[in-house]
Amino acid sequence: MFSGLFLLALAGCSSMGSPRPASSGDRVQANFGAYPPDYRNLVQSWSRGNLDGASALQFGHVSRPRKEWAVDGSQKIYGWSVCAMISAPNAYGEYTGPQTFWFLIHDDKVVGTRQSYTISPGHYVNCSDGNAPVTS
Repeated sequence: MFSGLFLLALAGCSSMGSPRPASSGDRVQANFGAYPPDYRNLVQSWSRGNLDGASALQFGHVSRPRKEWAVDGSQKIYGWSVCAMISAPNAYGEYTGPQTFWFLIHDDKVVGTRQSYTISPGHYVNCSDGNAPVTS
């Protein structure tokens, strides 16, 4: 039912892409990619293409992007972190409440997702809003 939907989503959400990992763990040299101004649409598009019940998904709060990293194998992957509250109907068509999904965006692509509060051991999701870069 609904839990099956999110177990399936969780299995799909544990994957990481490979968006030009930084050669060093130093955040100063890290390649986060450009700030994703269209992050809400990226999150919604990815979700509708990868989660069950795509046509009935309901999106709540989507946090503003913040710089973040995740581990893919033995390499750190850098990008912009976004959290989204997503609700989907169960097998009876009833919504059971929103679930938190974490997304890592790099160069306008979702390259990593989680439906847990742990990005990697000892590294936890921060769903606080980030700040948009200042443009002149």
